[in-house]
Amino acid sequence: MSYRQGSRVIGEAMRELGDPALGLAVGRRQRVTAWGLVGLGLLASPMLYDALRLGVRYHGITGSMLDYRMEPVPDGAATLATARYAGSELQTFLLEESFSSIVALIRDALHDGFAPHAVLLRHARPPYGDEYERYFRCPVVFGAPDDRLVFNASWLEHALPGADAYTLTQVVELLNSARTVGRERQDLVEGLEVSIARRLPQVPPLTQQARARGMSERTLRRRLAECGTTYEALVDYVRLVRAEELLTTRDLPLHTIAALLGFSDARTLRRAVARWFGKNPSEMRRSAPPPHTS
Repeated sequence: MSYRQGSRVIGEAMRELGDPALGLAVGRRQRVTAWGLVGLGLLASPMLYDALRLGVRYHGITGSMLDYRMEPVPDGAATLATARYAGSELQTFLLEESFSSIVALIRDALHDGFAPHAVLLRHARPPYGDEYERYFRCPVVFGAPDDRLVFNASWLEHALPGADAYTLTQVVELLNSARTVGRERQDLVEGLEVSIARRLPQVPPLTQQARARGMSERTLRRRLAECGTTYEALVDYVRLVRAEELLTTRDLPLHTIAALLGFSDARTLRRAVARWFGKNPSEMRRSAPPPHTS
């Protein structure tokens, strides 16, 4: 799933469930086995510090929607999280889910009594702020300069009970291979999405896209199948994103929007909107903020 698709799923879940502390609820349910190869690498690492470094290095393979880095602090180290896209409405959810899942994984793999030294968050204290202290069992600072999870050296030097050098070596080799393939696939899909978006309302034929990438049409279809998608699905998704933008932020007639998306008429647009969003264009406009006139 792309970042935009993941954001849509989370946004819908938050609206449907109505739980303001949903990020904490999701994070605390995480288990090491849910992280696949990365989880196995964490379990096979010699110490907690090594496991954290491995998690930060390969977090992209887990489908993470935040970026991470580690830095030393007095008597310990900190894991810093950064939103991939500034201004995301999901930042609070993503940070809550991220930090609570890291703590859940450590308690699952090492010791249920684990607690970080401190949790620092840039956002303001929410009404359910007490939930943070109860779950993390440490001081939580809101309105901080950055988002970080701070660890004491005493915990970082804890040996993991499942440490296994041979397993760790094998896992790292597989993770390096997967990271390379994953980056290539992401570049391919995102490059095609950008190419389609720039050319709307005309959709470049697949043959042209393949030629521009130095491969045959058959090879490009196979590469997309390996990414779990098709060229037609990418075109459909680009139109979906553009349609939502035009319907909710612009005051344009439907036939104009249909033309901008490369549809033959407004009727075809209405059918597509119903399939994408489960609503008709008028319902989408009524539920959106006041549009800008164009």
